[in-house]
Amino acid sequence: MNRRGTALAAVLAVAATAVAAALLIHGAASTVRSAADAACLALRPDPLSPMVRALNADFELPDLRGKKVPLRGLRGKPVLVSFFATWCPPCVEEAPSLEVLARRIGDKASVMIVSVDEDMEALKKFYAKGSSAVVVRDETRKVPGSFGTSKFPESFLIDPAGKVRYAFINKRDWSVPEAAACMLGLR
Repeated sequence: MNRRGTALAAVLAVAATAVAAALLIHGAASTVRSAADAACLALRPDPLSPMVRALNADFELPDLRGKKVPLRGLRGKPVLVSFFATWCPPCVEEAPSLEVLARRIGDKASVMIVSVDEDMEALKKFYAKGSSAVVVRDETRKVPGSFGTSKFPESFLIDPAGKVRYAFINKRDWSVPEAAACMLGLR
């Protein structure tokens, strides 16, 4: 084989290796997406309404200290927005599992609890020991209304770009491994 033939063979070998690597990476990414989708489906999401599907989720609400927290400040990672009230028995039952999820995902994703409590003291008492989640308050209930809900608990999983990907009506057990896998696989 002459030099040109040897060089061509080398270039073809490198190209074949690059194509194989790209296919392997694409296959691995597809597998990860499939696993994340399966984890999300295991949580039994509810159908997204056309309004919520088109929603570019963004709001700013005060936390328990009165500091404004913008949802857009959490962009770049998945966020579970959970609408909650201290007077709502299913919300109170669900709250410990949201704490487990928030601790499990660490800083790779966020859990934002949006309380609709009118009584700030009741909310502060409920979270007297603090929270691993971001807890904000919307006593006007305008934010849940923008998501098309007035019932609690109701949660929405938002992808890193701010698009609502899943809705969960009524309480869920967020402490199950699938919840973290779903959130962390959402890209």
